Amino acid sequence: MALPTKQRGVALLLLALVLVVGFGAFLYARLGKWAQATTASRNVNGAVLAQAKAALIGYVVKEVLDLGEDVPGRFPCPESPSLAGTTTEGQAAGNCSPTIANRTVGRLPWRTLGIDKLVDASGEPLWYAVSPSWIMAFGIPPIPPTINAGSTGDLSFDGTSDVVAVVFAPGPALLVNPAANQVAAGCAARTQSRVDRSHVPTGGNPDYRDYLECQNASSPIGNAFGTAIVDNATNQVINDQAVYITAKEILNAMQGPLAERLQRTVAPLLSEYSALYPSGNFLPYAYSFTVAPESVVAAQMCGPSATTLPPQATEGLLPLAPNAAACVSTWANYSVSGSGSGGCGPATPPSTDVRCTFNYYQLSGLGALLFGGGATTADVTIEATAPHAAASFRQPLKPSDVSVPPGYLVQAATFTPQTDGDAKLSLIIRITGTQLCDNLLLGVVCNLLPGLLASPVGPVSVQFPQLANSVTLQGTKLSINVRTAQPPPYDFLNPAAGAVNYWFMKNEWYRYTYYAVAPGTSAAQAGGNLTVNLFPSAYGNNNDKRFVLTLVGPPISGQTRPSTAVAQYLEGANAATTASPRQFAYQVFTASGNDRIATCPFAPSVCD
Repeated sequence: MALPTKQRGVALLLLALVLVVGFGAFLYARLGKWAQATTASRNVNGAVLAQAKAALIGYVVKEVLDLGEDVPGRFPCPESPSLAGTTTEGQAAGNCSPTIANRTVGRLPWRTLGIDKLVDASGEPLWYAVSPSWIMAFGIPPIPPTINAGSTGDLSFDGTSDVVAVVFAPGPALLVNPAANQVAAGCAARTQSRVDRSHVPTGGNPDYRDYLECQNASSPIGNAFGTAIVDNATNQVINDQAVYITAKEILNAMQGPLAERLQRTVAPLLSEYSALYPSGNFLPYAYSFTVAPESVVAAQMCGPSATTLPPQATEGLLPLAPNAAACVSTWANYSVSGSGSGGCGPATPPSTDVRCTFNYYQLSGLGALLFGGGATTADVTIEATAPHAAASFRQPLKPSDVSVPPGYLVQAATFTPQTDGDAKLSLIIRITGTQLCDNLLLGVVCNLLPGLLASPVGPVSVQFPQLANSVTLQGTKLSINVRTAQPPPYDFLNPAAGAVNYWFMKNEWYRYTYYAVAPGTSAAQAGGNLTVNLFPSAYGNNNDKRFVLTLVGPPISGQTRPSTAVAQYLEGANAATTASPRQFAYQVFTASGNDRIATCPFAPSVCD
């Protein structure tokens, strides 16, 4: 009887083995399908996240060319939470902050970006976090950021710094119950509930903590984001999937459109300024590249004056200092000559003008008899010097700026830049009358022998202002489209919000725009023009450039900033400051580089 018992035991063992193998096969199949489903979800999320990233970059780059955008590079705020689930959802809030209702973490503003409403594999709309220094911040009025090639991102993502924006696929709701080591990594316990208005018509505003987890859902909102959490495979506390955008990525994407805007709005104003001078072709010397752009003080951005002796620089930064402090251009070194004699000094306060007075002579009857009569016109020349005026932007005086008494005429007012960095004013005052001692031999006799032969007339007062602390331009070199969109006048040094060059000054792009003036356009007025290699022939010749503006991009590999070395900001031929002849490259191909050029002349009909 023992044999049947042993047979039954073996049968049971075989049945158990079959069950184990069957269950293992079943479990393997289920796990395989789960893994496949997880992979499929991640692939779906990866695709929509890539689309969202491209849309964000595209939106920011497009806005660079919008002349109404005063902060090129500004990112949109997240969707206003009050719009979620409404017919107008997907619109970016006008301003945002980490601490107000319109937070810097919210749903992706898909409608503002001009794309479809993107959802992840679980059907949830994408979420978005943005750097506080790249958006319109909350304030009355809202506070715009300052963005230029030196800007960095405030955020980080799993240890990567310099992040400007993060886009999230939030995944399905989770019951977040972190272990101690996960709490230490930034996770907080929460049962996510998605009964807000985006899911339930009667619900309230969505709360980012019900969609994102761990450091992505920190409260208050922090600057550290990421998806790498310790032990998440065994105790899931986060299911976010994300992509991010760094400052370097967006700044490199902006370079081309930004150079186009520089060419359309700033270069033509420089060209117009150059035509204000007697030669019709003058631009100031540069502010020498002796201070790192990141720390340069605008009030010091002028070339040296004649009294400081260092040679003037034809390359560096734009000399945009106002007429004050270390770059003041107050009139000095007066002289009065010609058919009169006198002097100059301050006008009566509170006026800051200069007042010059002079006397001239008319022949007496005896003098007229002896010399056969005097002249009917005579000229008096008044001269003065303005320090730094050939190494900064100063609006020259016009004859209409000079006040003279009735009967006298401002025959000429010339403002001539000097190679020592100063500029000389020369006023010719025309006197009309009878028996005048002119500035030839007769004038000498009248000055030496007054009284018997000639009588003094005067004093005659001539008054003229100090050089203005502004440069007013009319946009004569701008294209008609730009001038129509933003009508003149334009103050080159102190533009008003909305002016064509406001974006350049407000965002301090002058720190990251390398300026070179051709020797023939400087005060020397000799030495020819600059050459820009690879300049497109459709835009004119490459060897007639009066100035070059080289737009600096974010640092490339090997560059270290801040620095006073040009090669840490420019690349290729553009960095070869000692090359002879000096040449620039419209685009750098011989080396890794992201420089972009604006220059004049530039055809058709832009700063010709």
